[in-house]
Amino acid sequence: MATISVDCELILDSVGYFIKPGSFIMRQPRIRQATIRADGGEGYVDLGPGKREWSMTILCVNDLVKYDGTSTGITGQQYRDALRASYTSSTGITINFVDPLNGLAIPVHLDSFEERILDLRSQIISAATGGSAAASYEVSITLVEA
Repeated sequence: MATISVDCELILDSVGYFIKPGSFIMRQPRIRQATIRADGGEGYVDLGPGKREWSMTILCVNDLVKYDGTSTGITGQQYRDALRASYTSSTGITINFVDPLNGLAIPVHLDSFEERILDLRSQIISAATGGSAAASYEVSITLVEA
């Protein structure tokens, strides 16, 4: 099993992933509404903090190493496929997200998925010259607290 600070930075749906530096963001908007009253004044209702939302870019790249310097043994394509499977199979259900800051498991909805192939041309050339045939991706996701 994946362990944060040993072989990954966060765990999503029981799979450990590494996060692109500077991309991890947590938002918690307030639930509020401002309306105009009949006397022309403004009424403001504040119900407090809403559900948390995390956005980040997951590194689905070849040749990632664990914190001890050994290879993870997982290709970028395999990371991307696991993340994509979590996205497509979690319709209407929650998945577990282990927060890298405190280690707590939080049920979330995987709300959005956007992938970028880092350099398609060089990866095609690499495969043609005997290098890794697996593509490397950066996958941006958004998680919403259940």
